[in-house]
Amino acid sequence: MANGPGDITTRRKFMSGAAAFLGALGAAFAAVPFIRAMSPTKDVLAAGVQEVDISNLREGELRTVIWRKQPVFILRRTPAMIEEASLINQAALADPAAPDERAADPGLFVSIGICTHLGCIPQFRDQVPETGVAGFYCPCHGGKYDNLGRRLGGPPPENLRLLPYRVEGQTLILGTERFGGYGENVRKIQDLPTV
Repeated sequence: MANGPGDITTRRKFMSGAAAFLGALGAAFAAVPFIRAMSPTKDVLAAGVQEVDISNLREGELRTVIWRKQPVFILRRTPAMIEEASLINQAALADPAAPDERAADPGLFVSIGICTHLGCIPQFRDQVPETGVAGFYCPCHGGKYDNLGRRLGGPPPENLRLLPYRVEGQTLILGTERFGGYGENVRKIQDLPTV
């Protein structure tokens, strides 16, 4: 049986299509090692979760731990601190947030300890200058925060950044495997991923 011109065109289209398909399949298989190499390893993901024993953290005490190479403030708030923070007019704040939007448990405040102005580490003070409340003060440029990390004055543009956490008994569990830390939408508890 003789091959006509239409048969050759059909065979050529089939062979071209098959070659293109096999080339795409080969490229996909070749890309897998590159994608795996760029994904975080198990030890990097595991570093996103850290346990901190808070059984001996006294009222009024601030503990600073390092999580993902960032300082984290853990403050056991006193009843006086809780009262002070509740009296602050949140509508007058530059970055408004209610106390329950800044702390899951009123007696415990947890945040990333980096000033939102230029990245300095604020100091905890029993009385922040010119505010009359206990909180965080950044002496480098005069950033002022209350004991919930809400911006009270100075050049910082926003509140101290929060991070996801949960408390299990006397253990504070910081972070999640996928939460990188200093980023957007970390100014209110409800905006954070769950631990």
